[in-house]
Amino acid sequence: MKKILIFSNGEKIGDGIIKLPLLHEIKKRLPNYQTFWMTNKGATIYNSQLKNIASNYIDEIFEKAELNPFFWKKISNKYDLENLNFDIIFDTQKTFLRTFSLRRIKCNLFISASGNSFFSDKKVKKKYNNKFRSYYLDDLFDLLDLIKFDSIDKNFSIPIPRELENSLTNLFDKNNSYIGIAPGAGEKNKIWAIDNFIEVAKYYEKKSYKLVFFLGPQELSIKSKLTKLFPDAILPEDKIVNFSSPEIVMCSTKFLSCALSNDSGVSHMLSTNLCPVVKLFGPKNPYKFTPKNCNIYTISSQDFGSNNINSIKSEIVIKKINEILSHI
Repeated sequence: MKKILIFSNGEKIGDGIIKLPLLHEIKKRLPNYQTFWMTNKGATIYNSQLKNIASNYIDEIFEKAELNPFFWKKISNKYDLENLNFDIIFDTQKTFLRTFSLRRIKCNLFISASGNSFFSDKKVKKKYNNKFRSYYLDDLFDLLDLIKFDSIDKNFSIPIPRELENSLTNLFDKNNSYIGIAPGAGEKNKIWAIDNFIEVAKYYEKKSYKLVFFLGPQELSIKSKLTKLFPDAILPEDKIVNFSSPEIVMCSTKFLSCALSNDSGVSHMLSTNLCPVVKLFGPKNPYKFTPKNCNIYTISSQDFGSNNINSIKSEIVIKKINEILSHI
């Protein structure tokens, strides 16, 4: 079987979720290839919290290989890479020294944008190096096109493990309609005020929608408040065991009519299964890390002349969600 090695410097949760469509495209375009994923110094979420999902696309992971650029030393002290030969090496990062080290591994085709494609067997189109490009995953798709060109599957959805799907089916009543709400984010200036989320939640509760809250460790301080205000709300991560929180969140979206989130790792999770997601932005560029999926709707405070996310009024958010629901 032919082999492809994909190289990165590691993936945290947000990066790993954003790259799932890339994994899907590689598997779709190269179905008869054995896929290897390698990180240099960083760990990859594909070997931990997203392992169940990533295993559908990745056959083996070389984590923290710490490649050595010096030809008189082993390529990696952790893995025996000298005797491996890949049909394709796909370099997804652009640090020159890392790519120089990676080039020591034997392969038939090497694809990389590092050093203006200095190491690459095929030259990357100029648009890859355009710093004004909106969504960075587009750059990786351009590289993949050099390996095998095909149209991007915009209806990509993640595979749901059967055991998890069964648990979620028991949790969600098919006779109800659900609105998902994720009020957290990693940075304070990216968090829409909790009272705004509560106002939206109350509106849809009155409209007979069932509420689903996705709360991380940082939202423990508001958890009791939300459960008192909305005692019938579902918190999937509290109900399901044996799966990681990211897997539970991503697979729960199959049962949601719509979801509302700040710009956060959870927003990436919510958008993975074609669930309509309203994503709120403050000072950050709403386009750089938002996939061009038809199911993602951004509202930015910058559209209202401010970098403060709380300049977005709850009526605007409700109006957008209602527009989405009217087309379902």
